[in-house]
Amino acid sequence: MVSTERGGGRGWVSLAVILAGAFMAILDVAVVNVAMPSIHSDLHTSFGAVELVVSSYTLLYASFLVTGGRLGDVVGRKRMFITGLAVFTTASALCGLAPGIHILVAARALQGVGGALLYPQVLAIIQVTFDGPERARALGVFGCVVGVAAIAGQIVGGLLLAWNPLGLEWRPAFLINVPIGLATMVATLRLLPPDEPLEPRPHLDWRGSVLSVLTLVLFIVPLLMGRDAGWPLWMLLSLAAAPLAAALFLRHERQVAERGLDPLIRLTLFRNRGFAGGVPIAAMFSFSYVGFMLVLAMYLQIGLGFSALRAALVYTPNALGFLITSLLAARIARLLGRHVLTLGYLVAAVGLCSVAATSAAQGAGLDGWELALPLFIAGLGQGLGMTPLIGTIIGTLAPRDAGAGAGVVTTTLQVGNALGVALMSLMFFTVLGDGTSHAAYASAFSQVLPVAALVALTAAFMVTRLPRGTGASGNALLERLPGHATGFAYSMYLMTGGRIGDRLFHEILGQVAERREREIREAPRAAGDFLVYHFESAHHDAAWLTYLTREALAYGGGPVPHETERRAVIQSQVDEIRQRQTGGELRPELDPELLRLLTFALTNYPRLLPQITRMATGLGPDDPGFTARWELFLQQLGDLLHAGPPITSLPRASASSGGQE
Repeated sequence: MVSTERGGGRGWVSLAVILAGAFMAILDVAVVNVAMPSIHSDLHTSFGAVELVVSSYTLLYASFLVTGGRLGDVVGRKRMFITGLAVFTTASALCGLAPGIHILVAARALQGVGGALLYPQVLAIIQVTFDGPERARALGVFGCVVGVAAIAGQIVGGLLLAWNPLGLEWRPAFLINVPIGLATMVATLRLLPPDEPLEPRPHLDWRGSVLSVLTLVLFIVPLLMGRDAGWPLWMLLSLAAAPLAAALFLRHERQVAERGLDPLIRLTLFRNRGFAGGVPIAAMFSFSYVGFMLVLAMYLQIGLGFSALRAALVYTPNALGFLITSLLAARIARLLGRHVLTLGYLVAAVGLCSVAATSAAQGAGLDGWELALPLFIAGLGQGLGMTPLIGTIIGTLAPRDAGAGAGVVTTTLQVGNALGVALMSLMFFTVLGDGTSHAAYASAFSQVLPVAALVALTAAFMVTRLPRGTGASGNALLERLPGHATGFAYSMYLMTGGRIGDRLFHEILGQVAERREREIREAPRAAGDFLVYHFESAHHDAAWLTYLTREALAYGGGPVPHETERRAVIQSQVDEIRQRQTGGELRPELDPELLRLLTFALTNYPRLLPQITRMATGLGPDDPGFTARWELFLQQLGDLLHAGPPITSLPRASASSGGQE
């Protein structure tokens, strides 16, 4: 992995360098899309051949992303990032100098390989360089760069074609990458820290790489080329063979893992709820976003005859909205947790439906400015839905798997892109039929775009399957509810047997569980400091402790609400005690489960029964005088739990002592 101190100034310098490469790769895709009509006229070729310029890049890029991510794990992320930059820059120069369509298509395929080598390293380096809130901010900047590059490419492409420097027509769309790529390579060599070897170093699963590429080629080629080719039999057979190739790939990966070797993708990654739940959401978001951009481009440029620059300017409000929420997403996520994604997809769906309604109302008379507000709203939602999603998917992966996980994520996004392009264009031209008028295009656009909104709504529903982020609260708004408000929520749940307030109860319970897990990770090692830390932390849980006393009266020793989730937290606390015993920090002969009960009693009793505390000491549990005495007492008990000879037996009561011994 890249050897960087977690976060800090050096980490942000590294981020700036790798984002320059990501910006170039995303910018190029958008610029080239705008240049397609110019390539068609300058090279005197068919539209089908010109579409190969786009599809050859997409095919190789999507097919090699997982392999590129794993290569970063194997040979080093800095090394692979530089290799990808070199391949991408060289291929860009070949594209710009291509004398004919065949060399251009081949160079674009090579460019796709370069992009697949460099792009996964960006997410992987962010994963291993930043922690917690800094990682969220870094991913926010990444999402912002991706969104801006996608829209800036439309504008830059339109400007280059309008300016036509040196009469080169479409060629500057590729040649612009050469100085950017060279400058980024120099900056990477000088500023990005060297790779730090992983121990043990993973190995590349070449057979798995071949099977993964085969699976994606069989699936993506028909999607990209099927409509224009008229869906010949071989394409249908290719689609039918894709699931078989996928099954062979999965079987091979399991066998590699069972032999103790390094598979291309650790299938155990999908046991992680954040990863497994986020991957299909990534595909749905990509489908919705790319499908929306595609049909909007066809509507504006083909249907209404807008120039490339004018169409790009229509996109600008969408880019502005995406930029704003990409920068704010990390802050909003601290308030809403994973539900920032729900909000984003709901807002995006509203924006897309508004765009469809506006185009239906304006029809062939659309000037473009009428879409500004709906596109801005859609961009706000798309920015919220993109940035935290990436963090959710890769944020809980181990550094060893960061590259492979990033490859899976980016591959999923590209598969979503391919599905969006294929299905949305198929629906668009099916609805359009033989129509060629502006009104026909407006009607087709307004009927098909709601499909993208529906996919966004489905993604919003899927977010409920995602776990809360680790290391931070799932929903800070709930944590900030005053004690009497949370107490009221608990009481309503208890009084109605869970019929009222279960959702809120479950959310607040999640905050308690997350806080407990975080406190386990952050607690000091010394036993006395450990007890004091948990006593000081218990003031967050006044309403929860009150609920526990009421719950005990209501349920006695029987099952309690959401017991499975709560037992998991308690078990993690017991496991932590066992680890401390193994490390010689606590007496090994003490029962860890009973020690957990003792710890809870010592750290919560004063607030659990404050009236007893007051009657025994004359002070309340939060009185500074009592707090000082109790913390000193906890330190003393901690010393007893850690030091001294082993306890082999308990004193027995005798008849002569009357059982007072």
